[in-house]
Amino acid sequence: FAMQLAATSVASEKEEKTLETLLTLPINRFTILAGKLTGSIVVAVIGAAAYIVGFNYYMSSFMGMMPTEIGVDLATIGLAPTPISYLLLGVSLFVSLLSALALAISISIFAEDVRGAQALVGPLSMLLVFPMIIMMFTDVYALPFPLMVVLLAIPFTHPMLASKVAFTGDYLTAVIGIVYVSIFTIVVLYIAARLFGTEKILTAKLKFRKLRFRKLKK
Repeated sequence: FAMQLAATSVASEKEEKTLETLLTLPINRFTILAGKLTGSIVVAVIGAAAYIVGFNYYMSSFMGMMPTEIGVDLATIGLAPTPISYLLLGVSLFVSLLSALALAISISIFAEDVRGAQALVGPLSMLLVFPMIIMMFTDVYALPFPLMVVLLAIPFTHPMLASKVAFTGDYLTAVIGIVYVSIFTIVVLYIAARLFGTEKILTAKLKFRKLRFRKLKK
C-alpha cells in the first residue's frame, strides 16, 4: 500500500499538470522529493511497528504454549528473541520499506498517469513474494551460490533473515543486512534526487509514450 501511495503521489501530479507548477516554485527539488516520501514513510513506520507488535504477540503465545513440565527455558538456550533482536528487526523493516518507497517514486517518474504508475510498481511486489516463498522452505545459505547471491541482493530478503536470526542471536547477519539495505536506499534516493533535479522528471513521460508507440508500431 505504501509503495502505491508513493508512486501515485508523483504520477497524479504529472497527470494533472500540477508538478510543472510545483517545480517552478523557489523550492529545492530534493525538498519536494523528501515531501513525497514523508507521507509514505509514516505509513511504513506504522506498518513496521504493527509487524513488531504482531511478532511479539506471536512469540509470547508460542512460548506460553510450551509445557512447563519439560523444564526448558528458551531464553536460556538462546532460542527466544531479545530486545536487541526486536530492535534490529524493526530497523531492518524500516530501511527495507524505505527502499521500496524510493524505488516506487523513482519508477513512477516514467509513468504517464496513475494507472501507468500502478502498472509499473506492481511487478515490485514479486520482489517481496519471491524471497518469502523460498525462505519458507529452505535456508538461504543452503541454496546454490548464484541463487543465494540473487536473493541477498534483493533488499526485501533481509527483514526475513532478521526475523530468523532473532531466534539464534546472530546479530551480525542482521546488522550486515541493515547496512546493505541502507546503502541500497541511499543509492536509489540519489538517483531519484538526480531525476528530480533535471527536466527528465517532465520529459520522461514523453519518452515513455514514444517508446510505447514504437512497440505498438512494431
